[in-house]
Amino acid sequence: MDEKSGRVSTLYDAIGSGYTLQRRADARIAAQIRSALGPVRSLVNVGAGTGSYEPSECRVFAVEPSQTMLEQRLDRRASLIRSTCSPLPLRNGCVDAALAVLTVHHWQDRIAGLRELRRVSRGPVVVMTWDPNSADS
Repeated sequence: MDEKSGRVSTLYDAIGSGYTLQRRADARIAAQIRSALGPVRSLVNVGAGTGSYEPSECRVFAVEPSQTMLEQRLDRRASLIRSTCSPLPLRNGCVDAALAVLTVHHWQDRIAGLRELRRVSRGPVVVMTWDPNSADS
């Protein structure tokens, strides 16, 4: 893991306990993500956290640097990969789609991470993010 990813992992290992009790998926966002993904049988979710926005009907490769977050996943069917987005430890074109929800602001090299999502996905790459600088203080 690079330096920034190591800090993120440490941060979420420290504050991530009880995450599933405090954070719930927003149904409106979930619907948009599912629509953007379309019908997929396999998916890599980078920065997967607890898996809130993953479709339940497909095979999931959950990529997450924080062990604390991985341990809180409610859906235990996913293949868990403790790693970051760059490089992804997956073959070229090995999944139908790639997903990254509220994670790109943590990435050391966003361009490299987005290229990795494209590299491993045969289909759509769905990224949902926000600009922390635009949030009200």
